[in-house]
Amino acid sequence: MSAILGATIGPLVTYLLSILGLAIVAVYAIFRLNSTQIIREKVWSAFVGDKDFNDEKLKSSAHDQLDLTRFRVVYGVPARSISDLHRLLSWMDRCKFTPIDVKRARRWIDPSKDEPLEAPSQRYFITCAVALMIMIASFMFVSNKATGSKTTMLRMQVSKTWIWSDGASVESVLGKHWRIDAESCSKHTLPDTTITGLTDAETTAICNGIANGKLKAAVSDGLKYQSGSLLVISFFILFLGISVGLSLHFAMLARGLVRQLRSSEDGPSEQSLLPAKANPIEQ
Repeated sequence: MSAILGATIGPLVTYLLSILGLAIVAVYAIFRLNSTQIIREKVWSAFVGDKDFNDEKLKSSAHDQLDLTRFRVVYGVPARSISDLHRLLSWMDRCKFTPIDVKRARRWIDPSKDEPLEAPSQRYFITCAVALMIMIASFMFVSNKATGSKTTMLRMQVSKTWIWSDGASVESVLGKHWRIDAESCSKHTLPDTTITGLTDAETTAICNGIANGKLKAAVSDGLKYQSGSLLVISFFILFLGISVGLSLHFAMLARGLVRQLRSSEDGPSEQSLLPAKANPIEQ
C-alpha cells in the first residue's frame, strides 16, 4: 500500500534499544569504576603514549589510584583510599571473611568504617521482592505479545497518523476510538477524517488494501519487526529481573554475615560459663 509507510515501530524500537544498551553499559562501567580516571588515562596514553608521571610522588599517587580502581572493579567495594583497603583487609582477617563474602555483600560494606558491614533494611527486601514480581509479570506479558500478537502499529505517509491493524481492519491508537473495516468500507460508513486524522486518499488506500490483501501483507511485515523488538525488550526485562534477583540473594547473604558477626561477638552463652554440677552417681 503506497499510502502506508509500514510498521516503523519495530525498527524504531530496535534502534532506540541499541542506543539504550550502549548507554547502560557506559553508565554501569562508570558506576563500577566510581571514577572516569582510568578512562581518561587510556585516552591520554592512546594519543600521547606516556602514561606515567615523572615525579615520584605523583607516580606513587597514580599507582595508588589504579589499585583502588582495580579493587572497586573486582570487588565492587567503594574504597576511597589505601587506608580504607588496609582497614577492610584487617576486618576480613579478624572476622574470617573471604573475598567472595565481601564481593557478595559489597553493597552494604563501607570500608571507611571500623565495622564496615551493615545489615540490609527490611524496606530493601520488600522493594526487591515487589520489583522482582513486576519484572516476572512484565517478562511474561511482553513475551506473550512477541509470540502471540496479531496486531501491529502502522504509520501513514502523508498524515503521519499511527494506527493499529490486524490486516482486516484498522483502529485508532490515541484519542477518540474509531475503526475502519471491510463492512464500513462497503457501506460507506467510514469515520470522518477530522476524527481519524487521515486524508481521503489514505482512507481509500486502507479500504483498497483490506480488499486486495495489501494491508494484510503490510501487517505481516510489521509483525516480524514487532516480534523482534519485543523479544529484545523481553531480554532487557529478563536481564533486569536477574539483577534484582541476585540483589535480593546477596542481601540475604549479607544479613547472614551480620548475624554471624553478632553471634561471634556475643561469645559463649551464660549457660556454658556456669560451673558444671557434680554427677550424683559419682558421689
